[in-house]
Amino acid sequence: METPLPVSLQSLMVTYLKGLEPLCSHFYGIYIYGSIALDAFEEQESDIDIIALMQGKWTSDELRQLAAAHAQLLREQPQSHRLDVQYLPLRDVGKMGEIAPHPLLRDGKFVPTTTHGDLNAVTWWITKQQGIRLYGPEPSALPLEVAWKDVLATMRYNLDGYWASKAKRPYLFWFDDWVMTAVATLCRILTAIEEGEIIAKSPALLRWRDRFPPRWQLLLDEAWRIRHHLDQTSLYRSRLKRTSETLAFIKYVRKRGHEGLAVSSM
Repeated sequence: METPLPVSLQSLMVTYLKGLEPLCSHFYGIYIYGSIALDAFEEQESDIDIIALMQGKWTSDELRQLAAAHAQLLREQPQSHRLDVQYLPLRDVGKMGEIAPHPLLRDGKFVPTTTHGDLNAVTWWITKQQGIRLYGPEPSALPLEVAWKDVLATMRYNLDGYWASKAKRPYLFWFDDWVMTAVATLCRILTAIEEGEIIAKSPALLRWRDRFPPRWQLLLDEAWRIRHHLDQTSLYRSRLKRTSETLAFIKYVRKRGHEGLAVSSM
């Protein structure tokens, strides 16, 4: 069953869609994915992730009209600064590599053309399986094929590429946000590998707090504090100790994740 749109976002979505009406002939479908689709939206933390599938050629005037619609939305709806909208050509639906230049709205800024998208198998899996339809066909009817093995391949890349490279820059984990992001995201990765499920950051922290060996409970509690109670004092007396524990946690999850991936491939 499709997750209902949070009440606090309904006015924003109505205004957003109304602003797109003059250009509706260019849209095949518009879908919410991310934490909202996972029924884990957090009022103070979550982005509003949207995939808008476009069709036909856009003129420069139409792109200016789209930019103007976003500028008005940003003035009228404060929450619109949390919108992360990818305006993707329909022919690129499901792609995880090179994507054609397309418009993007992120961090309150509209970019008329970019190839940057952060789209991967997780994006498409959530969109297809749990996406919330704002316009167009139901998500399950999208011309999109994504298998769980593709999701696991993304998890492998995250372990061996992204987090392996970040661990080589230990100074990053001196900062609160990097500690929280590393711990919560690695919990999400392990959930996908070991339990075959995609969940959001906060539910992942809660799920794994009592499943990991006791050594990691303090670090998970610290990640929760950063995400939800940043005004409270750190649970660590030493920032250096917290940094070393975060790096050790990355190493631990990478090893455990590799073991899980090996089992899944048998």
